[in-house]
Order: sequence, then structure tokens, then C-alpha cells
Amino acid sequence: MLTFVVFLLSALFVHAQGISEVYRDDFDDNKGHWKVGNWSNGSATIANGIYTIDRIPQSNEWYIETSAFVDYDADYDIEMKVRQVSGVVNHGYGISWGAGDAQNSNGVVVSADGRYKIYTWRGGRQADIIGWTPIEGIPPQGTWHILTVRKRGSGMSLLLDGTTIVGFENLSISGGNLGVVLNNKMKIELDYFVIKQVPKPIVLAEDHPINVPRVSLGPSVNCSGGDLSPVITANGKRLYFGRYPFRGNMGDTTTEDIWYTDLQKDGSWGAAQNAGSPLNNEGANFLISISPDENSVLLGNTYSTTGRPRGAGVSSSVKTSQGWSIPKEVRIDNYYNRHRFSESCLDPSGMILMMAIQRDDSRGQKDLYFSQRKKDGTFSTPTSCGPDLNTWGSEMSPFLAADGTTLYFASDGRRGFGGVDIWMTRRLDDSWTRWSEPKNLGPSINSPEWDAYYTVPARGDYAYLCGMNPENGSADLYRIKLTKGVQPNPVVLVSGRVLDASTKKPIATNVEYESLTKSKIMGIARSEPNQGAYKIVLPAGDLYGFRAEAPGYYPVSDRLDTRDLAEYAELTRDLLLVPIRKNVTIVLNNLFFDFSKSDIRQESIPELNRLAQFLAESPKITIELSGHTDNVGGDAANKVLSQDRVNAVKLYLQGRGVGEARMKAVGYGKSKPLATNVTDKGRQRNRRVEFKILSM
Repeated sequence: MLTFVVFLLSALFVHAQGISEVYRDDFDDNKGHWKVGNWSNGSATIANGIYTIDRIPQSNEWYIETSAFVDYDADYDIEMKVRQVSGVVNHGYGISWGAGDAQNSNGVVVSADGRYKIYTWRGGRQADIIGWTPIEGIPPQGTWHILTVRKRGSGMSLLLDGTTIVGFENLSISGGNLGVVLNNKMKIELDYFVIKQVPKPIVLAEDHPINVPRVSLGPSVNCSGGDLSPVITANGKRLYFGRYPFRGNMGDTTTEDIWYTDLQKDGSWGAAQNAGSPLNNEGANFLISISPDENSVLLGNTYSTTGRPRGAGVSSSVKTSQGWSIPKEVRIDNYYNRHRFSESCLDPSGMILMMAIQRDDSRGQKDLYFSQRKKDGTFSTPTSCGPDLNTWGSEMSPFLAADGTTLYFASDGRRGFGGVDIWMTRRLDDSWTRWSEPKNLGPSINSPEWDAYYTVPARGDYAYLCGMNPENGSADLYRIKLTKGVQPNPVVLVSGRVLDASTKKPIATNVEYESLTKSKIMGIARSEPNQGAYKIVLPAGDLYGFRAEAPGYYPVSDRLDTRDLAEYAELTRDLLLVPIRKNVTIVLNNLFFDFSKSDIRQESIPELNRLAQFLAESPKITIELSGHTDNVGGDAANKVLSQDRVNAVKLYLQGRGVGEARMKAVGYGKSKPLATNVTDKGRQRNRRVEFKILSM
């Protein structure tokens, strides 16, 4: 035991180089946001450079926190100059640190009768690390002394007036809060409260907003209770959020309900509306994400088959012709959460679910995790996003922007401008565990208090967030105009309708989009049942194909090249579904050849594989493959080129198992144009490969 203590004490002198004051509160004002006032159980005041705490009750522990920040991963000193003025001498006062709340914290106290104690609170249960132990040198009541909690490397120590009293092992951290603790009836005074560490600047995002006002959404949206967890639609025209406590909520007015507000023509936000049932019930309800097409939502907690509250978890609901469906549970393999709260978001593709939860492998409190959607619609076991993002503290309220790459989240585990700040990072690859260094969004967005629940539409022009109302302390919603440096990468918002190619009637079905360069499905959307409307978001930097699919139809693909996209854009494209019947002709839009060549380019593989699969599932169908060119070049050369190209397509399909006898390949050259050859757009339409169903 002696050897162990000596080792700890020696370890405390390691890694101390460069440590200096990074925070000092001399109580000239209340910059530390200490509790002040008069209550039935005591009082606290700040006057004449002294913080005075007078505690009346003789039972329980009194914990008062400050807004100061400590990086608990690094070495630190937490120090205060203090004296006990009056009260009992056989109970302690001292420093609390690493606290999530009063029931989860670390503490060291000394008493005026010459003893000290080091302990932890976990889940409301106190455990002594070192029980009450006599020490020499405690000044008598009324005398100032300096109390210090020190961490160096893996060891900690308690110091009294600069002298080390005892060393002990580093204690686990339950949260970022720290402050003063009193164990019984007593009056104490603080002259100063200091934190010492190696100074580290706040890592700011490039071109973050400077002197840009953060504007409240006003009384039509913000209520007297809490307004939080905003989620903006991709087109930026509807904002969902949560409210509690609030009299207008369904059932229990003390639990959260889902509300929404719509953007008005003058740029203001309309009166908030309750989303109603089945999204809301008498339990706690909150919206996690809404798909870009606005036809499906992800919700917190689970619902019974009749829409009643069931328990913790995640649910989904889809828009029907009668409104939202009763939410169904979304299965996540091996899901559990050790924390009281959780926040989640679904990426725009619907393929990745990000969660802020606490699990057995969490580095701190809530960490960021991701789960991948499987073919059966369930999600994989949550995987940690890793040390690039997760700290000793709590990461919370993740939001993946429309580009699927830029992540915004809140954290109390990084030095910022308030107790909880909003940060941004960008995903570096498809592993979801490698991220750029998180950058703080700056003091225009982050206040001296706490800020979280950041959400941005696809355009990236404004951000919406939740912060503390300085007048009443409630959670309110705010909007701020964004500068280029904190915007997500540009995207194209594609919208339109899914229609029957013959009747032009709307069809409710899935819309899939894929990377043609990677031959990979990137996301799935759904068209709305009444009008067939759909929306998808395509990030910059790739060549995409997208199509609707429904039984009895062949999906006609469209494409969009965003590899040179420099700014946000919107595009309208209707998607046609061609009924599968004899003599119908279908253009293979996503078939690519190099100029004047018949070699099939790699980007064509998804289109050709779909045709091969269609023929494999319909063994009685025979087709004619027809090749066509524009009018550039001679007749003979164009006919040869078109024939060579359909021969290449036929050969590929044969390699995928389609019998040669089921396919006829004909090159028509420039003899059957679809459009004028006068324009580039017309000539592009004329350069095509089609197939016609000959028999079935």
C-alpha cells in the first residue's frame, strides 16, 4: 500500500509542464453563473469579491455548480480559496467535479475539526474512496485556506495550502459540471475559484458567422415552456419541434409532443400546430428525422398497435392517403442505452441511423454511434463513431446535413463558449469512424449558456437551433443566417411525380437512387400516395441514376451528374413507370459509351444488371435491342456504330445468363430520331439504346 501511494504521488509531478490559469473567478461579478438568492434551506450571495453560501439544513449534501470548463482528459488543478465562517465543525465542505448531476459526481471535503474525505456519487449512492481521515494543518474556523484537487497523468491528489495531503487514483467522470459542496449546516465564503491547465484555444470553423444575430422564432413558435429538438424539412418550408411542459399537449402536458410550423411568404414562421395522433399520444413523443420526400418520419420511443405508448426505442411512420400511419418499431440489433436521454438522426439516404446514447464501450457519457440499415429494414448493432468525435463528456443531438457528409452535434466535452456548444465535422470515408477535427461554430451561434439541436435545410442558408432564453431560462428556438464556412456541401434537391407512362396517373412507390460510378444504392425515398410527389437529395461529387419501381412496371431510369456542382440547386423531374406489355419500347437512359466507340463504360453496369435481372425473372419475354445515333457523321458509319453498341449490350446480357435466342440486336443508325438534331439536347436524346418487348 505504501508503494502504491508513493507511486501515485510521484506520478502527479509528470506532465505538469505548461499548466497555468485558464479560468479565474474573483467574484467581482457572477461570470461563473453561480446560484444566488434566498431559499427556505439557505442563501447565496456575491458581494465585495466574496461568494457567501449559508446552508440551514443539517441533512443531505448541498451542491452548487459553476459554468467553468475543465478538460478532464488533460492534467488540471481545480482550486479555491475558502473559509468556514460558522456552523458545525464535524462535517465537510469542498470541491465537486466531473458531475453529471448531484447524484453522479466526485467530491473532496475537509472539516474544521481536522479531517478530509474523498468520495463519489453514482446513481444516487455515495461510496468513499478514502473515508474520513485526520490531517494536520486545517486552519480553525474563520481562517482562509486554499483547497486544490490536482490531476497529473493517471493520478490525483488533494492539496491544502499547496501541500499534498494524499494521492489517489483518477476518478471516472460522469459529466462536465463542477462546483462547491457542503455536507451540513454551515456558512462558507469563497475568495476565488481557479482552474489551471495547459491553455488550448477553441478550434473555430473557418468563416464562421461573426456578429450575425441569432433571431428568436418568436411567440408564434416559442411558448412559455420548453421548445426543443427542431427538425427542418429538406426544402426548408416546415419545421418540426418538441414542446414540454405545455398545456396544449395531448394527454400528459408535462411530456413532450411533436409540433410544427410552416414558413410564410414573408419569411416568418406561422402559428405552431400540434402534429396530432398517431404521432402524438399521452406519452413522450419527439421527431428524430423526416425524409427529404416528407413521406416518412422516424420517431423517438415505441407505440402499441393501437398507438398507445409502449416504451423506449425508435419507431417509423409513413404518409398514407388518410394521413400518418400508426408508428411501428424500428428494430436495432443489440440496442440498449444506459443514459436517461437519447437523441438520434437518420441520414438523408435513410441508410444510416446516428444515435447519441451511452453503452458499455462509451468513452464518456453519451457517445455518438451509427447503425446501418439492413436489407430487411432493421438496423445493425450500434458502432461507436470513435475518438475523432467522442470525448469524456456527453455528445448529443447529432444532425447529418443533406450532403450526408457534414455532421453537426453538441458536446460538453470540448472547450467552447458555453456549457454545451455546437460543433461541425465532415465524414472522411464510408467507414463512419473517420471524421475531420470538430470545429466550433463560433460565438454568434454558441451562447455563454448551452446550445444544441442544430438543423439545416438542403439549401444550407439558415440554421435552426435550440438555446436558452436569457429572460426566463426556458429552451427556445432560434434561426441564424449561415456563412459559407459552416454550410454543408452543395446538393441538388430533385422533386417531381411518379407517374404511369401511359395514363399519367400518380403511383405511390419507392424511388431508388444510386451512384453509377460505384454501382451502389445510395438511398431510397417514397412517393406520396395522392399526387405521386417525391423528393430526393443528391450530394455534389458523383454521377447518379434514380428511378421509381413498382410491380407490373419497368423502371425507366433518369440520371444527374453533380461532379461539377458548386452551389445548391433544385430540379424537377417526373419519373415514368412503363407498363410491362408487348411492343412497349423502353429507353436505357443510363447506358454510356465513349465517343465513337462501342465499349460499355463502367457507369452502365447498374442499368444493364437491372435489365438482366428483369429478363431472368420473366423467362418468357423476348426483346429487340435497338441502337440509335444522332446525325453527326455518315449514314454507314452511324449504322455500324449503333450495331456494334447493341451487340456489346447483347454480349453483356448473355454473360449475365440471358439466352442469345431471347434477344435480337439491330442497329438503326440515325434513321429513327426521337428529337431534333439541331440542338445538343436533341442530339443527346437521339444517341440511345432501347429495348422492345417482342413476346411475353
